[in-house]
Amino acid sequence: MKRNYSKILINLIIALFLEVIVFNITSYRVLLGNFEKREFNQFEFVEYQGSKAIIKIDNINAELATVKLNFNEYVKDVREYRIYFSDETSSDYRGLNSKNFIPENEKSKYIPVYLSGKVNGIQVIIDKDIYENNNLDSIVINEKIPFEFNIIRFAIILLILIIRYFLKYEENINSEYSPKNLTQELVLLFVVAIFFSISIFINQNSIEPDDYKVYNEKFVRSVYNGSFSLDEKPSQELMDLDNPYDDLERSKLERGKDYLWDTAYYKGNYYVYFGILPLLVFFLPYYIVTKKNLDMAIVIFILSMIIFILIKEVLLKIINRYFSKIPFKIIVGSLIMLCSGSLVLYADGMSRFYELAVLSALACVLLGMYFILKSLEKDEKKYINIFWGSLFLALSVACRPIALLASLIILPYLIQLLIINIKKFKSDKMSLLKLIISSGIPYITVGILLMIYNYVRFENPFEFGAKYQLTVINMGALKSRIFAIPTGIIANIFSIPNFIPDFPFIINHNKLLEFYGYYYIENMIGGLFIIAPICFMNFWIVKANKKIENKELKFIINSLIIVGTLIAIISIMMAGSNQRYLIDYAWMFILSGILIFMIIFNSFKSDEAKNILKKAFATITIFTFIIGILSGIVSEKENMKNYSSEIYYKTKYTICFWE
Repeated sequence: MKRNYSKILINLIIALFLEVIVFNITSYRVLLGNFEKREFNQFEFVEYQGSKAIIKIDNINAELATVKLNFNEYVKDVREYRIYFSDETSSDYRGLNSKNFIPENEKSKYIPVYLSGKVNGIQVIIDKDIYENNNLDSIVINEKIPFEFNIIRFAIILLILIIRYFLKYEENINSEYSPKNLTQELVLLFVVAIFFSISIFINQNSIEPDDYKVYNEKFVRSVYNGSFSLDEKPSQELMDLDNPYDDLERSKLERGKDYLWDTAYYKGNYYVYFGILPLLVFFLPYYIVTKKNLDMAIVIFILSMIIFILIKEVLLKIINRYFSKIPFKIIVGSLIMLCSGSLVLYADGMSRFYELAVLSALACVLLGMYFILKSLEKDEKKYINIFWGSLFLALSVACRPIALLASLIILPYLIQLLIINIKKFKSDKMSLLKLIISSGIPYITVGILLMIYNYVRFENPFEFGAKYQLTVINMGALKSRIFAIPTGIIANIFSIPNFIPDFPFIINHNKLLEFYGYYYIENMIGGLFIIAPICFMNFWIVKANKKIENKELKFIINSLIIVGTLIAIISIMMAGSNQRYLIDYAWMFILSGILIFMIIFNSFKSDEAKNILKKAFATITIFTFIIGILSGIVSEKENMKNYSSEIYYKTKYTICFWE
């Protein structure tokens, strides 16, 4: 025990060393050199460049270690500034990377510089209004950058070191998984809690733009007033168009004023295309009680928490039933990959009806899967669990129509159960009746209600409103997209992320293979198999099938792959490429990849081979985890950077300590 405490103490010392010395390295620059501190209160104006002003300080003739800009108290938001310099290498001015001033963050006023010899002069580029309002009080060179003990950064580093220690030395973590092991259960709950924390961090900075408040404001009030069409009526300009669904013809109108974006326009009324279930569960009850609109970000966060919990439960249901011997570390890594690779954190980065639809559908699908898996455990509650599983899977369609395909995952199980009950029909008639009722009634009931809902809106029980959407293309005229499938597969499954050597280290892209036709793509982080490499294990399905002895497990894995592929292809044909579209099927490919990995892992007899697989699995887990977090920070529209810039840049400078 003493030895264990000593190792924990060493980790504490390492964390302190990193925070005090390494992460504050720029604070020691001036102390370790012979730099003359000088302050300048007057500057020479050079010129305006658009919204920027350039000012200059000449005849410095000194070595520079730091440049500090003293903005006064009237600068209350994040502002970008940049330094140009002329040193002994050049008589002209060369530019440094820009930096962002953050109010109440002292270190953001400083730039550490590493130049050659004496500096002749510097130019500073600041916002035009700052210069004109005299909000830059002074520029100081060679002032010591203040030391900062960042308690959050220190705590995170210490936590990482302690986790590494327990992963290496804790017996319960290094043993095989056991559902009766309390320590292991607490570790898994800790993993879920970490994702809760990350979700809070990303989601709290998620701002819903005003023109996207159709669902949780306009739609709620309309339903409250007894109408499925929105109270707001289309403008005369929209109604006068020859084809209002043609986005090019509609481009002459003003979005948000003359028409409502991504609503369904039918016979002079606006309707909401996105599923009604989240409104009935969250927004309408809240409005009825408070007469206020529920913030979309709150619901997105609640759904994220539900999904993380369900991912853990679904994973453990499968492991407990089909795998008797699996190292606990692999279970931990699997949970991390499923939570991060599912792109729930990416959805947390935006709070709109798009993310609401896909997350609510995913939550319903996972709830359905949980109850179906539970029905395999206890015969006395089998049909009750099948009922609840079928109900939630059916309800997923009321969130997102394409989620109906997820029900195909349980089809082999229901067919097998149907065959069994038919064979024993003479001796047990009730079992067949229970199966038909428990699996059929939910789908029939939800289906009838949705058909009535669709008919009331569009006079067609099978029309959810997609063909009437005021969106990026005329959906009603969009024809077969078979030839777009290869392009979409590359974009959605195999596209390489754009990594950059600066925070947040990854950026969106809209790159496609050459395709001579219309194909929608918007702000992709990367293809699913690249951001979650465990998915590549799905290519081993043929080998895995030969090794799987349990037919149920074989059905589950093959169903996940087949249904995931089907949803991916239909999504490509009907919609295109957008990172959030991957949420519909990402968990399927990741889960099937994990299960195939476990099968292959158990087939190896050599400890050396298993250790290599463990290390590869750990590397993939870390990579997927990091990409998951970064995707949430970037989001589809760089939401954190644009709407919570102070938090964004504080995070940047906490990580990029050298800046």
